[in-house]
Amino acid sequence: MLDKAELNIKTPQQTRAILRCLLGVVSALLIATLNNILLPQISAIFALMLLDQGKTAIGIKKSLIAIIGLYFLGLFGLLLGGFVQDYAIVTILILGLVIFWSFKLIQIPEPVRLLFLMLTLLLPFLSLTAEPLGDLILIDMIINLAIALGVAQLAFVFFPENINTHNPAQDKKDEDTKYNLNKVAINGLLVLMPAVLYFYLFKPNALVLTFVFIIVLGLDPMIYKSKKGFVLILANIFGGVCGIIAYNLLTITPTLFFYTFLIFAIGLYFTYNIFSDKKTVPIYAIAFRTFFLVMGVISTSDTSAGTTIVERLFGIGLAVLYVVLAYKIITYFNNPRIYKNELV
Repeated sequence: MLDKAELNIKTPQQTRAILRCLLGVVSALLIATLNNILLPQISAIFALMLLDQGKTAIGIKKSLIAIIGLYFLGLFGLLLGGFVQDYAIVTILILGLVIFWSFKLIQIPEPVRLLFLMLTLLLPFLSLTAEPLGDLILIDMIINLAIALGVAQLAFVFFPENINTHNPAQDKKDEDTKYNLNKVAINGLLVLMPAVLYFYLFKPNALVLTFVFIIVLGLDPMIYKSKKGFVLILANIFGGVCGIIAYNLLTITPTLFFYTFLIFAIGLYFTYNIFSDKKTVPIYAIAFRTFFLVMGVISTSDTSAGTTIVERLFGIGLAVLYVVLAYKIITYFNNPRIYKNELV
């Protein structure tokens, strides 16, 4: 009897969350596509990040701050890009400070720190390899983010979230493990800076994807203790296969109606599993993003679907191998964990 009551309460909450995420992601993709925005799949990925499991509504004020903040962060990265060739040492020192404080300022939400880190490290690199590309990427990201934020606002209006109850036991578990933030930041600097120096000095354009994943994975200094590397590879394989299947189906019936139906059907499958109670939720969340990335890369280049997913997996594999080994070695010599019998 109690089980039935719990099911009746829980099911509408999950259904509302599924519809909110599904309709929001699909709407963002279609709006960007119909308005001929460059890489409309980025809008869908941003919308998924805003409507993912555990996310709450972002107000209009915060949305505007996010758009303006992204613009100025991008300008900072482009500004650094203009100094790379003439003032390489100064630029490297500034990048080092950015990396250090990205790890230390844990008061700032992780997505914001990650976005700041990616823009600051990636845009100067793009300025070295293809100067106009940095400007295009920044403008495209701002437009896509604005679309995603607008759609997310409406999604939470039509499908409001419930008040989430936090788990005190989990909070206590998180508080039990404490770290020396200075050591965490130094370790992060020692892991990311060699990759930055390599890419800035040798400019390997074919490995830009690997550079991006090193930045993403590197922000988690404890990644060497988890199975995140395996989950990333598995999720990207799954999402890439779905992208290949969808692309091949679209070549048979290249119409807007079928495109919308296909995205909606695949999105329903992913969102249903994302908002389930399964342990495999992270795999579906990452795979859904990979699905859009693969579709976006294929639709804007001559690269085949199979080649795209192989290159992506190769880049992820290199990034996982480097970050995990680097953190494992550096943490051995500079363990940031604070033990109970240790003076802070």
